[in-house]
Amino acid sequence: MLKNTETSYGIVAKVFHWLLFLMLGFMIVAGNMLEDMPKGAEKIEATAVHKSLGFLVLALVLLRLLWRLINVTPKDSEGTPAIQSFIAHAMHWLLYVLMFAQPAIGILMSQAADYPVSFFGWYELPTLLDKDPSLARFFHGAHGTVWILLLSVVIVHAAGALYHHFVMKDDVLRRMGFDTNP
Repeated sequence: MLKNTETSYGIVAKVFHWLLFLMLGFMIVAGNMLEDMPKGAEKIEATAVHKSLGFLVLALVLLRLLWRLINVTPKDSEGTPAIQSFIAHAMHWLLYVLMFAQPAIGILMSQAADYPVSFFGWYELPTLLDKDPSLARFFHGAHGTVWILLLSVVIVHAAGALYHHFVMKDDVLRRMGFDTNP
């Protein structure tokens, strides 16, 4: 089943979910490794790959959001308290905001530092900002803050899914899995 139903997520939503989870995890680790690398050709090359993957994450987040907007979202499990449902929905939208903000801020940081952003050398993104070192420093700090917020929200999101699975014993976690026998 490609599309979502009122009771389950479709394969497209599941692939977006897990692919972005893996990519964001990799990007957080890689970004921290970049910070510790000495200046030189290897860092420049690694940074270019990081920027390309960041642009890919941005594109995937936008596609995932579009997919969510044109598909039905599975209903909450029966018996889910209204406040818990509200918090879950708010957390999902916060994840979208942070997943969009992180690569967007990274692009703005690079451009304000007068470094172009290309997609694996095939396409250079249009420059939105002129060189501005103080703005580049601001975006660098914001990029560092947002990854911590994003990681924190992902941990809370995962904890919520595990709570539903092990404590509530409902189907919230299974709905995002690839098990063909629910």
